[in-house]
Amino acid sequence: MLKTRNIYIDTEIFVASNYFHNENLRRIQKFGELKTVNIFMTEITKSEIQKNIKEDITNAISEINRFRQIIANKGKVLKNVEKFKPYFELPKIELELDYSELSEKLEEFIEKAKVEFIPFELANINDVVLQYLNENPPFKKGRKKYEFPDAIVISALSLWCKKNSTEIYFISGDPDFKDIKIPGLIILSSAKILLNKINSQYSHDESEWILEIFQTHEKKIIKEIGKTFEETILDESMYEIEISNIDIKSMHLFDPSLVESNRGSGEYYFQLDFDIVFSCDIEQADYSFASYDKEDDRYYNVGKKEANYELHFTQTAEIAIEAYFEDKDEDQDIIISCRYVSIPSEYKVESHIEYNAYN
Repeated sequence: MLKTRNIYIDTEIFVASNYFHNENLRRIQKFGELKTVNIFMTEITKSEIQKNIKEDITNAISEINRFRQIIANKGKVLKNVEKFKPYFELPKIELELDYSELSEKLEEFIEKAKVEFIPFELANINDVVLQYLNENPPFKKGRKKYEFPDAIVISALSLWCKKNSTEIYFISGDPDFKDIKIPGLIILSSAKILLNKINSQYSHDESEWILEIFQTHEKKIIKEIGKTFEETILDESMYEIEISNIDIKSMHLFDPSLVESNRGSGEYYFQLDFDIVFSCDIEQADYSFASYDKEDDRYYNVGKKEANYELHFTQTAEIAIEAYFEDKDEDQDIIISCRYVSIPSEYKVESHIEYNAYN
């Protein structure tokens, strides 16, 4: 249940959500638009989001341009293959135009969600400096100076809560905030936890009913997650490795969060983390007998090696359940599907393999 209707979304949530290409931000925006909750921001956080947008676009453009140059210079032979032609026709990306588009989406979010701004000037700078000197959260060794914006925001929020005799949810997945204790601030580590609290608050009986359906059909849900996980990881294009012959050994679901409740259409969406253990065949590049040509900037005589591995990861899934609250006392058909599942990155798979090889 909600302890307060006041919500503050940290920069990290926007960055981790790939900004506005994320359903949970849209869901929070809708609750703000309806004034179900009160969403707050500071100019510092807004500026940080804009700064991250620009940096991420710059880095993405740099990587794409590097790819275009590599394929244009060293992959010319692929022009003869029909399916590769689109790679040679990638359009030039304009930094300012793309930044403006995302910046406008931020302004649109602020407007539609009815975001209110808390003055960061409320912060107690003396307290912030003492936190810095004592290396108290959010300050940490090595990167202390980069935490000043966060410390100023937290101080301003805490004093705003004191001034208004209220509390505020501070939503951030930043591990530096995990155990922080600040008067007035209630730390939540993800948007899905917040959405679960909102949905449970305003449709309590309905949320308990749909959660019971989730629990009753857990075996079906595990099956759907496994199927989608396998399809997704096999479809993923990885550069150095190729995965095949997946065999899921076990799966454990963590507490689900009800992130969206549509009583009229009978659509309910849960998000949850899950542990998965699976074995698979992995084919990797073998550089044992390869040679590097500095002039061509490439390796020659790269071989292949294949082995079977057992891997263990924690991932995220979104489950859709179609059921009707009005028919809760009747024997109705329950439709369950997995809308989305995350998979480990190539880097994480390779790291996992290396770790197991030395332990």
